Amino acid sequence: MNASAHHEGLTRASATRALVTACKVAGLGADQAELLRLGENAIYALPREGVAVRVARSDTGDIEAKVAKELAVARWLMAQGFPGVGPRDDIPQPLRAEGRLVTFWEYIPPSRTEPRLTDLAMLLRAFHALPEPGFALPALDPFATMWRRLDQAHGVKKQDVDFLSEACARSEAAFHEVVAQRPTSLVHGDAHRGNLLGHGDRVLLIDYEAVAVGPQPWDLLPTAIAVDRFSLPRPDYEAFCRSYGQDVTTSEDYEELRTVRELGMTTWLMQNAQSGAAAEEFAVRMESLRKEDRERHWHAL
Repeated sequence: MNASAHHEGLTRASATRALVTACKVAGLGADQAELLRLGENAIYALPREGVAVRVARSDTGDIEAKVAKELAVARWLMAQGFPGVGPRDDIPQPLRAEGRLVTFWEYIPPSRTEPRLTDLAMLLRAFHALPEPGFALPALDPFATMWRRLDQAHGVKKQDVDFLSEACARSEAAFHEVVAQRPTSLVHGDAHRGNLLGHGDRVLLIDYEAVAVGPQPWDLLPTAIAVDRFSLPRPDYEAFCRSYGQDVTTSEDYEELRTVRELGMTTWLMQNAQSGAAAEEFAVRMESLRKEDRERHWHAL
């Protein structure tokens, strides 16, 4: 990865530079681009072009492997008739731009259909029932991404990075032990309502960067955690459990898996926690983790 990209991190400004460069190569107009999301990646909408653009944090080997997997999974899901979003294969991709990898996807315009948690549950049931594709998928390992984030941390306190590193080291072996004892299958890896899109009268499951082979309960954790952390009403959670057919909080290893998931959520936020609302929320999450306060309210950003 280019050194300046590594130093700056993925910011609105750096992501936009990569977007403009990549769109110029692809022959797309980026003058009306709308930033939809800035997190692990930057997601832009180009409504006039009918394209959504995904800008990755870098173009290093691990990111390149994730991008290749994401494209392969999306194409496979489209072939399976699964309700998802496919890449724009009329555009050569991925493209390297400003030290980042850029991919191009079908643009789904805003819809009146508001995805519900029961939609997520039913899509996960269908996703988990799919056979494994005819290409290799990695074993579920959220720690690889967390260690990369911690290694590249900037603009946050060293004591916070040290605390998260120690917490990850404590949890990693226990996580792999839990995974080794459970049956595994295809998992989405980042299954939450934010990765649903309304499309006409349908709901689509998007974002395949974290797709892996692992225990299915991993995909149920974000909704379960949302009851304590994000004030999800319990009746909504119970409806989700009925639709999927399982309540992950009754599992004997729920607390272990929840800890790992919350570390992932916190290291994800850390990447953009240099100032503003993200920095304030990162401080809230760090305090609750240090105090082992499992009911402290968090805010979704």
